[in-house]
Amino acid sequence: MPPEAGIEVGVDIYHPCEALLAFSFSEAARRNTPLRFLHSWTLPASYGYAAVMDPGLNEELGSGLAGGLDDLLEPWRKQYPGVDVTAEAVMGSAAYQLVEASRTARLVVVGRRGRRVPIGAHLGHVAHAVIHHSPAPVAVVPLT
Repeated sequence: MPPEAGIEVGVDIYHPCEALLAFSFSEAARRNTPLRFLHSWTLPASYGYAAVMDPGLNEELGSGLAGGLDDLLEPWRKQYPGVDVTAEAVMGSAAYQLVEASRTARLVVVGRRGRRVPIGAHLGHVAHAVIHHSPAPVAVVPLT
């Protein structure tokens, strides 16, 4: 494991969760390890071939999402000034991106939204994929 390996966190900027952010920052501070947040995105189907016709579109949308991620994390960075934090908006499947990131991580953190199901708790496809394919330990934080 590389010395810079840290904690990888999957975050959805459209459904942020204080519990996920609090756990991630406190764990990074406790372990004195870097913290990296990933927000994964794909082009909406309505864009069709726009990305092929305008290659700058991906960069434009990605930089806007990265700005939203930075805004989300700003109060936490102030609360935990000693934690080395990076954030990235990446294009592609969230499950795939987190599993790839887990290959050099010390810990992967994902959220689990509460859903009403008749029996037991429901685990979403991203958390399920990360749990089953990550070589690093995985923490699943219940989201409210």
